[in-house]
Amino acid sequence: MDHTHEAFADALSSGNTERVNRAIDEIENTELEERAALFDECFDMCLDLYEADDGYQRQSVIRFVASLYPRLAYRTVGADLTDEALPGEWTLEEIATHRERLRDLYADALRDDDGRVRRAAAKATKELALTAEMLEAEDELWSMMDELDTLAEECADSKRKHVEQAYENVAFHAEKPFSLLPDGLRNALEGDDHSSGR
Repeated sequence: MDHTHEAFADALSSGNTERVNRAIDEIENTELEERAALFDECFDMCLDLYEADDGYQRQSVIRFVASLYPRLAYRTVGADLTDEALPGEWTLEEIATHRERLRDLYADALRDDDGRVRRAAAKATKELALTAEMLEAEDELWSMMDELDTLAEECADSKRKHVEQAYENVAFHAEKPFSLLPDGLRNALEGDDHSSGR
């Protein structure tokens, strides 16, 4: 399969499960740097495809962009969080833009009338939260939680389930590592904090 936005668009709009899955597999199996190079062009294409009336196509778009997300932050593990830690000419500001564009699309998808679309968006949100955690972007994580909390209040009961799932996916990373401590140890530490006057 050609790695062009035309080829991917043709697959995603085909309504054929096998072709859609193949496109997603293709993009998942590319190097992070190639995904980054494809991101802007393919993301704009996906925004156009997401306007379709067909719920399966909208779900396919969300699954595809989740795989398209370059995750360049992974290249900074073990290094200082600077532009130099990223491959090529990429900057921290540019990869933040990737996350922002995905956040906006996922927020729209969580409002979708089709539960398949909302479910895909809730799952995809977890990857953004993981990246923000890796970058120690606590403000970004809490901002995501605030947005999802507001969205949950706005949504009808039938849609709230998936928004709450997305919220829990983000909260899991926002509250690390403290939230992952065993209850006994966490209680002991809280007791130490109180006894020390902190």
